[in-house]
Formats: sequence, C-alpha cells, structure tokens
Amino acid sequence: MRFAEFAKSAATALLFAVALAAPAHAQINKQVISGTWYEDRATANGNTNSLILTLTQVPANKFLNITHVACTIATQTSQVLDRVDLNTGSTSGNSDLGRSYPLRGNVSPQVVASANSWSVVTDKVYFKIGPGRYPSISISTYSSGGATPYVTASCVVVGDLSDS
Repeated sequence: MRFAEFAKSAATALLFAVALAAPAHAQINKQVISGTWYEDRATANGNTNSLILTLTQVPANKFLNITHVACTIATQTSQVLDRVDLNTGSTSGNSDLGRSYPLRGNVSPQVVASANSWSVVTDKVYFKIGPGRYPSISISTYSSGGATPYVTASCVVVGDLSDS
C-alpha cells in the first residue's frame, strides 16, 4: 500500500518537473502582474512607414493606469519619425475606441551604422484603459528618400491595476 502511494507521489512530482522544465519560448505573453504592478513589452519590425506593437489584453476585472512608456525605434537614415501613439482597442492591435495618447521623445535621432535610432521615454503618462481592452503602440514615419522604408521597435509599458 505504501509503495502505491509513493509511486503516485513520484509520478506527480515528475509531471510537475516536466511542466516546469518546458521551454519558455512557447509563451508569447510578456506581461508581468504582481499585486497592482503592471508591465508589458512588445517588439515588431517591418518594411513599412508605420508599425503597430500589440500588447497583452488588460485583465477582464481591472483597469490599467499606464504611467510610463519607453521605446527604442530604429529606421532607415532616409526616414523621419513622425508620430508615436499609445492606443486602446476592443481587439488586439486595433485602435477602434478612438482614444490615443501621443508619446514624445527626442526629436533628433542618433545615427548608428546607416540607421536612425530614436528614443521615446515618458515618465508622466496618465492613460487609463478599461477592463479587457487591448493597449497598443503605433509608430508612423515618413521617407525622404527612395530607399525601402524599414522600422524596428521595442517598447515597455509600466503602470498599475485598479478596480475603478
């Protein structure tokens, strides 16, 4: 009888060990929630003049109060950063709720090896997103030359969760 209980316990421990050792790359959610602390990250790139970085859905039972946003954006040297906006939508990557919040950063890029590097860091953001909504960041550039446009961006959003 003791052997059967031991075998069950050992099998359960083995299953937990296998589950914990599963590769992390299978998880695409980069959201961190600890108490009221909220943090999310998004990265995207493409041969385009506009890019949308999609963030994870806000918990269905909480409001998200975004307070800080930091982005690193790289473009071709022939591109100029036009707009960076924080948006909210009813579906992932959508801005259908008509609410956007302009983000500002440096107006002069740092030129690094035939690319423009832009920084957008805002520490006084006051943007509330409702429960179950999807935040996103849209980046717009325009090209002044004939080169194929290219944008790559990585952003982090920090804030807190509340009941109202």
